[in-house]
Amino acid sequence: MRVDQKAIAEIEMALPQKTQDRVKRAAAWILETKEKGGKVAVVVGSGPNLHEGVTTLIAELIHKGIVDGVCTSSAVVSHEMAGTLKR
Repeated sequence: MRVDQKAIAEIEMALPQKTQDRVKRAAAWILETKEKGGKVAVVVGSGPNLHEGVTTLIAELIHKGIVDGVCTSSAVVSHEMAGTLKR
């Protein structure tokens, strides 16, 4: 899969500077943790802070070895299971 670096740069530049700084800091913490052999977990809840489709992105981060675990609510689990079962 080819990574569209131009699209990534455009998205990054559209973010406020404070948000860009926070994303870079979070990425650095994740990298540092993984380099030391540590584990990374994603903690998400239900409702507006977990938009539909984000679970697919989290799954890809797990597949790539960036995220090692997820802690979430039963509402997220049941919603995602319901969506999968409907398909």
